[in-house]
Amino acid sequence: ATSAMATEALPPQVASECARFTARLRRRHYSAPQDIARKTVEIMRQLVGCGSVKDIASLIELIKRTGAMLVAAQPHELVIGNMVRRVLAIVREESAHGGQLTDLGGDAARGAALAGSAPSEAAGCPGAGVGPSLIKMLDAPAAPDYLRQTLKVLRGPLIEAIGELLEELVAASSHISEQAIEHIHSNEVILTHGHDPTVESFLRAAAKKRELHVIVAESAPGGEGRLTAVALADAGIPTTLIADSAVFAMMARVNKVIVGAHAVMANGGLMAPAGCHVLALAAQHHAVPFVVCAGMYKLTPLFPSGPGQFNLLLSPQPILPYTDGLQSVHVPNPALDYVPPDLVSLLITNIGGNHSSYIYRLLQEYYHPEDYEL
Repeated sequence: ATSAMATEALPPQVASECARFTARLRRRHYSAPQDIARKTVEIMRQLVGCGSVKDIASLIELIKRTGAMLVAAQPHELVIGNMVRRVLAIVREESAHGGQLTDLGGDAARGAALAGSAPSEAAGCPGAGVGPSLIKMLDAPAAPDYLRQTLKVLRGPLIEAIGELLEELVAASSHISEQAIEHIHSNEVILTHGHDPTVESFLRAAAKKRELHVIVAESAPGGEGRLTAVALADAGIPTTLIADSAVFAMMARVNKVIVGAHAVMANGGLMAPAGCHVLALAAQHHAVPFVVCAGMYKLTPLFPSGPGQFNLLLSPQPILPYTDGLQSVHVPNPALDYVPPDLVSLLITNIGGNHSSYIYRLLQEYYHPEDYEL
């Protein structure tokens, strides 16, 4: 009922797009988080482009209401909320600078914002290099009045900034792959787990310049690791496929563990495919670096408050078929594991490599505190 009420309040074109998207989410037609993130941003861009909203306050409220509806359709897909918060941060940032951030270019404007000076000063206008007084810096900034800011002037810069976010999503995997040769050295043995397209392209990029051997855990019961093993072998990379139970025995031969993640939590922990926690514990025992490849769109400001809150239980059929007495046996099949931050050695994103203790800084740069709760 709440979803229907929220859809009715949206412009007709956006409402129909949201209805199709939520229906596909509930049926789990999307397999890649990147596709879900991109579709979410496209809907947010439609919202900004529609002429029914006249001021920034109404736009923020509309984006939040729509985002909450999309999140409710599939709560465990955290990238939906991440992209809604990212668009909200763009709206707040553009409105704070009168739409000048896009015109000046992201880096120059962001530098001006961090320095506390106006964009015109950072661009070389009179007064450049003269920062605000210490008294002003110590004073709490006044809360912006979004009700008095019209959307007419900002609509173009906002759509352009959201378009840049879409381009960032498309290029995220390739930007991560470009860093491969910085983290993988010649003749190293790499252990990975499951099937993650970002990790696969990362290993492919490293193999172009480095000699390496990849060991793939099969990721029972789904066996997604077999897809990775076949793809890497077809690319000419020496590959060994092992059972999950052999991970601890093989870890002594491994130089690095490289895996993907479903989500990167606010404390630096991970929601990763089931079996990654055991992999991380084995890596810690053998002092093997545990490296995670994940785009920034997977970074969420939420904290893990319970093992099942962000998890998803899959069908028990792959573990114990219905014909083998499934009716009388309880067979949980969780899709995800929570990996604590102290087990993560390095997080490689599309903007570079960071330790899990640096996550708080990335959250400040990408999201606004008022948008953590949608």
